[in-house]
Amino acid sequence: MKFNRMAVPVLALMSVTGWGAFGYSVLTSVEIEKQMRGQAAILQDVQAQYMEQQEKAEEAAKETAGLREQLAASQAELQNLSTRSKEIDAELANARGQLAASPLTGLVQGIGTSPDLLRIKPRPTKQDVIAAQEALTQLRFGDLKADGVIGSSTRKAVEEFQRTVGLPVTGELHAQTLLSLMRSAKVMAAQGERTEEPL
Repeated sequence: MKFNRMAVPVLALMSVTGWGAFGYSVLTSVEIEKQMRGQAAILQDVQAQYMEQQEKAEEAAKETAGLREQLAASQAELQNLSTRSKEIDAELANARGQLAASPLTGLVQGIGTSPDLLRIKPRPTKQDVIAAQEALTQLRFGDLKADGVIGSSTRKAVEEFQRTVGLPVTGELHAQTLLSLMRSAKVMAAQGERTEEPL
């Protein structure tokens, strides 16, 4: 009987200890699972942030590539414009050289006594100015609008023409300048017709 009395508390103590160990192990596994879920959630957040940053980096790379293409196109266009500007300058210099070498220089000296001057008024009419603007454009002294108004562009073109043919540089459409312009335009037109004739 003594053995049974002593065995019961021992068995009870062992039972309580076993259940306690079992409960502790259950609690521990729940805690571990909770921690693992927390870490998994953190890893998912990190992965999502990484994916977002990767997408932003890819978009930035595409944008940079687009900007490089635009820059290359702009540089090519600038190069074309520079080349075209040089070609135009060469054509203009050639045309002015032809004009300076044409027989206009001899004509200018004899203009003062020409009977044609009698039909030109001291101040040019609107029609005279329009004709002069058209002649200056034809002779490549500027791309002028033939509106009959003597503006700054027309004055600069007249000055350049006067300088080229040896007239006094005034920028005004005096009788000598106007007559010289008309004759120069006719000579230029005649030279152009001769070059266009078939051989």
